[in-house]
Amino acid sequence: MALCTSLDQRASGISGLYRQLSRSLVKNPNTVIALFGVYFLVQVAVRLLLPPALRIDEAQQVLFAQWLALGYDAQPPLYNWYQQAIFAIFGTSMLGLAVAKNLVLFLVFATYVKLADLVLKEKSLILVASLAFFFSPQLFWQAQRDLTHTTMLMLTSLWSIYLSVRLLQKPTTMGYILTGVAVGLGMLSKYNFILILPAIFLAVWLHPKGRERIFDWRILLTVGISLVVFLPHSIWLFENLQFASDVTLRRMAEEAPESRWMQILTGITHVFSGSAIVMILPLLVLFASRGKQAGTRTDEQQASPWLRFFLHYFIALSAVLLIVIVATTMTEVRDRWLLPLVMPFPILAALWLEQRSFDPTVFVKKVLPVCLVVMAILPVALIGSVPVQAMLGKISRSNNDWQVFRQHLQEKGISPSLIVTSDWYTGGNLRFIFPDTKVATTTYDDFDPTFALTSDHPVLFVWVTGRDQSAGMVDWLQAQMGVTLRNISLNTFEAPMYFPVDGKMQRFSYVLITPDNVEKSPKQP
Repeated sequence: MALCTSLDQRASGISGLYRQLSRSLVKNPNTVIALFGVYFLVQVAVRLLLPPALRIDEAQQVLFAQWLALGYDAQPPLYNWYQQAIFAIFGTSMLGLAVAKNLVLFLVFATYVKLADLVLKEKSLILVASLAFFFSPQLFWQAQRDLTHTTMLMLTSLWSIYLSVRLLQKPTTMGYILTGVAVGLGMLSKYNFILILPAIFLAVWLHPKGRERIFDWRILLTVGISLVVFLPHSIWLFENLQFASDVTLRRMAEEAPESRWMQILTGITHVFSGSAIVMILPLLVLFASRGKQAGTRTDEQQASPWLRFFLHYFIALSAVLLIVIVATTMTEVRDRWLLPLVMPFPILAALWLEQRSFDPTVFVKKVLPVCLVVMAILPVALIGSVPVQAMLGKISRSNNDWQVFRQHLQEKGISPSLIVTSDWYTGGNLRFIFPDTKVATTTYDDFDPTFALTSDHPVLFVWVTGRDQSAGMVDWLQAQMGVTLRNISLNTFEAPMYFPVDGKMQRFSYVLITPDNVEKSPKQP
């Protein structure tokens, strides 16, 4: 009897706590922001609990943090600059990577909540739209595993939309200035921001007060400041246009059929399928939140300008994507590329629900508990994903053990003055475990590290793929030093994964370059 009473008291206490939390979430948008703040703080801890192998985007950030430049590769440099600033505070560490990623994601959701608050009269729908947005698979899962430039694009795009809405509601000189900053930062976050700009512009233009805002002289501040923000990188982009565009253009044309019409049809199909993947779970959340509500809406509510604003945004976005597909015959459209473009959809759906069939009690009783439970489970699922994959016999980059390679080299007394590899994934992970050693790749020739080749501190070539990649590294080092290399010997080292996988080993191939391997070229004395 005492046990039953104790359990009843605990259940009553949990129920009371949930009622208090749900009331606060439904009525106070700041509580929603705090909820996401706690969630992403937990995600920082989750990343620290996962194996220390860097994922591909993390490795790129660590590698590029060795030097500051106006541009690096196929993506604009805003996230790289931001990550370097975080590293300056926390050091080049897993904590620095985790804080950088989750701070951006938190700001994305904080801005999303504020944007929803600007346009929704029913405050409980702010929570609905925000949770629906959260349940995009690319957000709750993929963004925790990769996606750096994409998360920055999401943030700058939301800033641009939020500030545009603020200008429509209340024009101020500071608002025009901040909008210019947001647009400039958007261009520095990812190049497909250029697809979002026309959609925002048309949505503003067709708003009842839009043309008044656009023809205000202060719009010149917006245009001028955005150009100034983007100008330094635009100079680099002009000088490196082919290098910056080659990778993207190849990805956009992957597995393209020969017929031009089939290429266009394939591109359109991928846009629809990718958008469906991004929005399928948010749609379920929104659909489950529907409910019958007595009474009819007034004509004023039926004619919500913000519903039309976001409808016009998506109509313009669809037109822009169609033009791009027809003009470039783009066939490969990945769902993560579409995520920043379709972000406002939950807000659009919430505006529709606001005028038709939303009952907050249905959401609080049936949908909110499920959402909160899933949010609590997700960090546990992320922590368990790597060991579970290992138990199932599957290998993943997250399960690589780079520290064991470092220990192997230390046991052999190898202290490299420079490490050379062929790709940023290997290079970033090596830089992470050798923080005091410069790491160069044959891919990025704008980084020319200084080093001294001695018998005690050789140059180390490393690769982790099966085929021999030393030839490209030999060419790179010969060009750097103006010498010829000879008598190069290959070494290999195998070790278990971080979580051992039956029958699978990770292989490290490496070459040591010492003064004995160097033959000066005939041009040198």
